[in-house]
Amino acid sequence: MKEGRKKIGGFMTALFAVVFLLLLMAATASAAEGPAVMITDYTVDPTVLMPGDTGTITLTIKNMDTQSLETTVEQSSSTPDKTTTTTSTRSISAEIDTIRLSSRSRDVEWMKEGSQRAEYLNVGALGPGESITISLPIKAAAYARDGTYFPEVYIEVDNGKNVRFPVRVQVDSSEVRLLEQDIPSEISISESKEIAIVVANNRPNSVSGVNVLMKSSNDALEFTPEEIFIGNLEAYEERAVDFTLTPLSEGDHDIYFEATYKNGNNVHHSELTSSVEIKSSSDVKLILVNAPEFVFKGDVARIDFDVANGMAKDIKAVSVVPAIEGLKMLPSEYFIGDMEAGDVFSASFDIHTSDLNVGDTAIPFKVLFKDVDTDRQYETEGYEVQVEVREPQKSELPNPMLFGALIVILVLVVLAVWIRVKRKRGRRERK
Repeated sequence: MKEGRKKIGGFMTALFAVVFLLLLMAATASAAEGPAVMITDYTVDPTVLMPGDTGTITLTIKNMDTQSLETTVEQSSSTPDKTTTTTSTRSISAEIDTIRLSSRSRDVEWMKEGSQRAEYLNVGALGPGESITISLPIKAAAYARDGTYFPEVYIEVDNGKNVRFPVRVQVDSSEVRLLEQDIPSEISISESKEIAIVVANNRPNSVSGVNVLMKSSNDALEFTPEEIFIGNLEAYEERAVDFTLTPLSEGDHDIYFEATYKNGNNVHHSELTSSVEIKSSSDVKLILVNAPEFVFKGDVARIDFDVANGMAKDIKAVSVVPAIEGLKMLPSEYFIGDMEAGDVFSASFDIHTSDLNVGDTAIPFKVLFKDVDTDRQYETEGYEVQVEVREPQKSELPNPMLFGALIVILVLVVLAVWIRVKRKRGRRERK
């Protein structure tokens, strides 16, 4: 009877041991499903690609399983009726084998390098709770259409479940544009003019390193400054920039504006072409008021001018000067100074003709002035005054001594006549 009970007890013990072992094996099998790997965050740079752009998808990959353990059970029996079980556990790391990017469309795909590799191999182990950052180079095809694409990141885990994660990538062909704001169609050769354009970022993302350059097809125009650095432009932001244009020669001239900017690490260009006509008509005029038709050699010829500022802006350092050398003239330069728009001032010169040859003499004058904005000096076209110099006339009147003598003789004649008349009256009275 006792022996039967012992046999039953031994059988039950063995049964419990088998059940316990099966439970441990089930737990081990459950643990063998592996850790849970997830993509917890990602960024795309640039946030919106242009066709032909390269970029980067940066992923944060994390082993989310912080409690998974790998259990090892060992049994040993010292006696037939007694079994000793030893259990050991250790944390499970995620063994990441491959990370690659796949896409149904070639519009956005992994940017292949020289070896045509399109995946990361043997990435390594990721412990419980640990995370790593991986960057995937991507490229939008030059023919890529505007839209949103979802290339899929595939992570192959040796000891766990594989991961598939779609990443949102946008493509937009909108550019940074250059727009005319204030470009005059005509400019006088004697003035500098401010011109303005607008730099407009039409993209849904910011761009950086924006720089605007201005140039002409020849050396007939001068720009100040030649380029303007703007820096960053936020999405749909506009910025006005001003240049000062100084003409150097007449005619129709093309002007070019070029903007360079970066979308991520990709350099792009935008252009604007315009034109301006440079005219020779002077807006600062020298008007002749008075000049003698002729002057005798040795006399002084007086010439009077009006100086009119017909420009729409003020000018400074205005002066009238003769455009010829070797003349005896006072003053040698008639300085006016500052003139507001619409001002009219007078200027006069006295020309000594003693050294001039007899005949017609051309005496040119010009106006010098400076632009108040650029301090650049200009001069008007010369105004030429014609002065005729004649020989002095010979006098037909007697010289002063002869004239005095004649007067004395006349006085004596008158006195003699008077005395004679008086004597005749005296004789009559005596008779």
